[in-house]
Amino acid sequence: MPENSFQFDILTLFPGLFDGLRNESLLGKALASDVLGLHTHNWRQWTTDRHNTVDDLPFGGGPGMVLKPEPILSCLRELTPQRAAKTPVVLLSPAGRLFRQELAQEWAQGPGLILLCGRYEGFDARIEQHVDHVVSIGDYVLNGGEVAAMAIIEAVARLLPGVIGNAASLTEESHSSGLLEHPHYTRPREFEGEPVPEVLLGGNHAEIDRWRRRQSLLRTKLRRPELMQGLVIDKKDRTWLDAEWAALQAAAAPASDDRD
Repeated sequence: MPENSFQFDILTLFPGLFDGLRNESLLGKALASDVLGLHTHNWRQWTTDRHNTVDDLPFGGGPGMVLKPEPILSCLRELTPQRAAKTPVVLLSPAGRLFRQELAQEWAQGPGLILLCGRYEGFDARIEQHVDHVVSIGDYVLNGGEVAAMAIIEAVARLLPGVIGNAASLTEESHSSGLLEHPHYTRPREFEGEPVPEVLLGGNHAEIDRWRRRQSLLRTKLRRPELMQGLVIDKKDRTWLDAEWAALQAAAAPASDDRD
């Protein structure tokens, strides 16, 4: 593995879940070509009892089991000296800060990531003082942190040089500009009575860029209005957006009943 390649290290009790990432799609190709590395570490191997115990009952009572801190920290302490300095250690938890595109972009500048995948009722809280970030991928609960780790790996890896074939496409995606991405169309020009917007067929790239920008604004206002806060919008785009929004609101309003 080249020393300058980006390294993902995943601490997980289920390393086999990551086999698909190693073998499929662009990520699989990047791993095969040593553009990046992906290593799984089952911290059960760092247990000291004959049953390889990784969890125990929670103090104070309650359902479920809690992941013990000793084997996880032993694994981390053996792993971190092997990795480049300033490699972030990330604990995945529904109680963490929300993972966003800006964080993916920040982490893509570094030498790698160490991701801790929780299970059961989660980690003993004392492990948090040994990590750099506690992160969640959304306001819901999964069976474990492996799916969240895969999402972060995909989000970060695709920003690395040599992973995506057309790097220019990264600048036009949802969240890269703070907005959701505009709609896309391909052949056929008409599908079940719905045609491709005429502006996309005329070859006027300035008009196409304007249409795409405005569609991004409208889609964001419709689906993720919180992303619009603090956004600087051109006066003409603002006028267009306000008119489109008013038209949508009028179309969605219930028809008035004129009967006495």
